[in-house]
Amino acid sequence: MNVTFFKSKDCPQCPRAQQVLEETIEELGADISVRYVDISTQDGRIEALNSMVMNTPSLVVEEEVYGKDYLLDKSRLKEILAV
Repeated sequence: MNVTFFKSKDCPQCPRAQQVLEETIEELGADISVRYVDISTQDGRIEALNSMVMNTPSLVVEEEVYGKDYLLDKSRLKEILAV
């Protein structure tokens, strides 16, 4: 599975969300590839707009956007990643 994690250098919750994401993937032992996109860059902003991402941190899984409520909660994150 491929997922995209959208972050920003000015986002105070992004480092914690990234940590929770990486820990959750490791705990699941799943074959999940994460691509990181920084919306602080022009290319990142364009990709965020194309993916309908409005806030950071956000995770796109199979064209569905999940925000910080999922990214900061391992149990909810496991539900969307355990496919």
